[in-house]
Amino acid sequence: MKASFKSKLGYAAGDIYGGGAFLVFSLLYMNYLTVVEGLPVVATSVIILIGKLWDAVTDPVCGIISDKTRSKFGRRRVFFLIGILPVFLSFVMLFYSFGIQSTNLKIAYHAFAYMFFCTAFTIVMVPYNAILSDITDDYNERTGFTTVRMAMSSGASLLCAVIPGLIIKSAGGDTNGPEQKIGYLVMALILGAVFGFSWLLTFWGTKEKEDLPEPDTMTVKKWLSVFKNRPYLNFLGIFLTFQIAVDLMLALFIFYVDIVVLKYKSYELIVGTLLVFSLILLAPMGAIAKKRGKYFPLFIGLPIWIFTMLAFIPANQNTPVALLCFLSVLIAFGSSSGNLATWSMLTDIYDVDEVISGKRREGIYSGITTFLRKSASGIAILVLGIGLKVLGFDQEQYNLIKATAADFDPSQYAQSGVVFGVKWMFVVIPIIFMSACLFFAARNKISQKRYDSIQKGITAFKDEDGLNSLDQENLEDILFVTGLGKEELWGRGK
Repeated sequence: MKASFKSKLGYAAGDIYGGGAFLVFSLLYMNYLTVVEGLPVVATSVIILIGKLWDAVTDPVCGIISDKTRSKFGRRRVFFLIGILPVFLSFVMLFYSFGIQSTNLKIAYHAFAYMFFCTAFTIVMVPYNAILSDITDDYNERTGFTTVRMAMSSGASLLCAVIPGLIIKSAGGDTNGPEQKIGYLVMALILGAVFGFSWLLTFWGTKEKEDLPEPDTMTVKKWLSVFKNRPYLNFLGIFLTFQIAVDLMLALFIFYVDIVVLKYKSYELIVGTLLVFSLILLAPMGAIAKKRGKYFPLFIGLPIWIFTMLAFIPANQNTPVALLCFLSVLIAFGSSSGNLATWSMLTDIYDVDEVISGKRREGIYSGITTFLRKSASGIAILVLGIGLKVLGFDQEQYNLIKATAADFDPSQYAQSGVVFGVKWMFVVIPIIFMSACLFFAARNKISQKRYDSIQKGITAFKDEDGLNSLDQENLEDILFVTGLGKEELWGRGK
């Protein structure tokens, strides 16, 4: 039975938090710690590093727990209910230190607050990334759910690129500094409530299958066995290279606009154009994915993005803002196609794993994927910061000087070598990662036809006749997708 649009909206509501909170954190957290709270730059880096290390434990563990959970609310939905209060409290604590004055105590407090935020994020997002396969087995229906989810995430990101700043300035004043503490608190209270309520909507709006498999015992060996799943390793190649390309491009975009083309006053307009068209283009990309396969939009959007990056090379301070906005529209083809393709492809990996392992382990895969995505992004940004520093440009120092110096002039601050380096890093780094993404996408083996064979294989393993109930074409598809040999597959079927 075809899912209703209402059920897709209920599922998608969870990514109001996933898209919105992630963007607010990326845009404001470092500024809040260094400029508003007055913490040393090195201390802020340590705080974030501690959170990443904590994720290495919590993400996979939460995935395993959600796989083993059985409750009247299901094995995933119950976490949305549990996570409502932690989501709200942790977001508020990120941006409020309860009047602590000691620098050392502030550092300790914010390290705890960030770990709490990471834990709350894990509690809801790991089960959320696993639940879609418990909602529907249909190949195209999953694409439809993911399309609505990405639209919700993009819309939340767009609003969170603008609204938090307006709230902070309205409640705390226009001066970026300690005077804005109350503004950050008001912003955190409002958005924390919205993010918490979004999980109540997702809890109400989703429904899991009732015929869940018996929970499996988990060992380190079984946990590591996911890396023997060849389609999953190829998926990680697609997923991580795309996500790193997006993260690094966005991290460099503000510096490209600011010190290369000297259009900082138009930064919100340029990035806003990118976000708006990323949202608009999700619908046509979703239609293409349903017709040609989930991976196919990558071969449309990423080449457009790659050639667009080349157009940024000759840009300078005389380049019209309208042209930069047009280039942002072209980048949106890549960002929309990549987000849709990568997140919709993940759910199919769960079914391939069931053929390989005989178990339903969505939570493990979701936990590991979430952790790897966070870690890859964190490492990439760290390496980027080191690269910029080698060029003579310190991103954190730059943010601090810019926020506190009334007469700051980016054209005087930036040396010619820095401008040259930022320009070429902005252009070349995304091209390298997007080219790698296309390489892995070309190796993807899960088409709709082969996915249908995987589903028949899952059913066959549960039947008395086993694999004997499958025709030769289905068997060949299963062998091709899983990378198993005939003996391995028949051994699994006995």
